[in-house]
Amino acid sequence: MQPSVLAVDDESEFLELEQHYLGMHEIDVTPCGSALDAIEDVKCGHFDVVVSDFQMPGISGIDLLKTLRKDGYNLGFILLTGKGREDVAIEALNEGADFYLQKGVDMSTQFALLARVIDDLCTAKKADTARVDSENLLKISNKRMDLLGSITRHDIRGEITIADGYLGLIDEETDPARIREHLSKVKGAVRKVLGIVEVARTYQINGAMNIKWSSLDSALEHARSSVDLHGVTFVNRSEDWTILIDPLLEMVCSNILSNSIRHGGRVTRIQVSTEERADGLHLIIEDDGVGIAPDQKDRIFSMITPVGIPHGLAIARRILEAEQIKIEEIGMLGEGAKFVLHFPVGLYKRGRV
Repeated sequence: MQPSVLAVDDESEFLELEQHYLGMHEIDVTPCGSALDAIEDVKCGHFDVVVSDFQMPGISGIDLLKTLRKDGYNLGFILLTGKGREDVAIEALNEGADFYLQKGVDMSTQFALLARVIDDLCTAKKADTARVDSENLLKISNKRMDLLGSITRHDIRGEITIADGYLGLIDEETDPARIREHLSKVKGAVRKVLGIVEVARTYQINGAMNIKWSSLDSALEHARSSVDLHGVTFVNRSEDWTILIDPLLEMVCSNILSNSIRHGGRVTRIQVSTEERADGLHLIIEDDGVGIAPDQKDRIFSMITPVGIPHGLAIARRILEAEQIKIEEIGMLGEGAKFVLHFPVGLYKRGRV
């Protein structure tokens, strides 16, 4: 993949030359005439490196660098200047610039050097990103296993307490009907315990060490293929996103689809879309069925359960929400169900892997 560079300079002729010479080195250059525009371009686009002039009207290259670093953008940054100034170079490097170059007369030599620096930066950034991603994935895997252990211990203890309580009532009861009623409660608690244990076992085997960066489209396709849609139209309008995926997330998506088919009433269409907002990425799964009554929204996640694994989606939701992946249902009764999964910044990337 070609390195992607945002070139920032108030001299349009220099930008044209920069685009031409770097293009000869197979570097994709997006020209930008001011630092203010560059800030917006970085927010809206994907760039590997920013190459910025130092002295520009309004906001200087150093100010641009400070703003990008303060906002958390870790892309490469190369500062160019028309004159050799040691104080500018030192300030730029102290503020997080990766390289400092002085503009010269020999354009071919100057841009060949710039192209080499850009390639070196991109190679180093990719290696560093891979290392950080690997470390972060391991941390998330360990954290989720800890969370799973804590949640399952808490839930199993609760269900055993319920079962023990009803067994105590059975010892004191003489009415056969009441005894059968209490036994039913005990069996229900035991079934929940078995379901909790099965979720924990399945996730321990398949989930915790399978967290990886993958395309959202791939996860949605796996979820869709796991559910018999019974002829319901499935429309995927999600954009190209890469997200941090594990089987829990796919399980949530497949169960939302299954719920639409089983409980939607008159569903003819299910649509998936994405929307990026200031707080992160929203994955929206909605249908055109009867919707969910307001008084049922709080109970919905204990009602939607994986086949053969009672209580599973409720556990998955709690684990994902501990990682700030929030799940809610916001549809209107009579207009269809609408589930929204909120991914915080850092758990998704634009484009495909």
